[in-house]
Amino acid sequence: MMTADAKSLFSRFTGLFLDVADPRLYACVRIAFAFVSLLNLMQIWPDREVFFTAAGMVDHDTVQKYTVGVYWSALDLCSDLSAVSAYLLCSGAAMVLLLLGVWPRLAAAVVYVWHVSYAMRAPLVLVGWDEVLRCTSFLVLISPMPACWALQSRRARKKTAFRPPPLRYGLTLMQAQLVAIYVHAVLARLSDDYWMSGDFMSFFLLSHNSRWPGLWVLDYGFLLKGVTYLVLLLELAIPVLLLIRRWRWWGVAAGIFLHAGISLMAYNLELFFLAMLMLYLSFLQPEDMDRLQSHLPKSRGMVGK
Repeated sequence: MMTADAKSLFSRFTGLFLDVADPRLYACVRIAFAFVSLLNLMQIWPDREVFFTAAGMVDHDTVQKYTVGVYWSALDLCSDLSAVSAYLLCSGAAMVLLLLGVWPRLAAAVVYVWHVSYAMRAPLVLVGWDEVLRCTSFLVLISPMPACWALQSRRARKKTAFRPPPLRYGLTLMQAQLVAIYVHAVLARLSDDYWMSGDFMSFFLLSHNSRWPGLWVLDYGFLLKGVTYLVLLLELAIPVLLLIRRWRWWGVAAGIFLHAGISLMAYNLELFFLAMLMLYLSFLQPEDMDRLQSHLPKSRGMVGK
């Protein structure tokens, strides 16, 4: 027999997945995810021939040969530029539909296939936000798709009016993903001599990845040691702050400060900033949505709470 404390603990754990969630939270994440995915696709678009065609950087056979584990990519069906362009346009259209909440489950499936496909086909060009978007794409696909903040006809709105409220398992999984990203980052750096010595930021700002590389960095070595350790401290603190409800806005502020600083000092990492903040939305509460919705214009075709 379970004790009262064990039952309470078990109830709290299952509640993380089976409690009712505010549908606006899912809508908020859906819209942000679709928007960031679309920005990412637009960034990839100019280099699509180099990344994905048979005449590009790496051919299909070479990618398959060196892939660890199962290899599958819809881009294997696209060998020339016109086919690749058509596939990117279809994927972009699915992102727009997902953003608007039109056929969201089908759109999410198409977007998930896109993220898996381009990650498999062009592994050499992947960066941090590609991994974040691919994992989030799967979570969005399996999460509830409430008809909230979605472009729907009057008939469709009547059909969805009596649906039961969504469960919160998708939001919990997104929160777990964000926490895992920070924990993994800190654990990986514990064995890195540059991070442990405090020299990482100095070396980074001297590299081509810096927005303003130059010898000026050498004059601020002591300060940059402090910045290196501050980054580690923030990555440790942010998950804790976010998970404690009354401290979550401190966690959000710390996350914005951290990733804004990274985007400021590093070259071309703005999408990483947006991809990470997208997951912060899963920590919002219904009262936050009330405040947000009070500032949004009302539209007859958009389904609200």
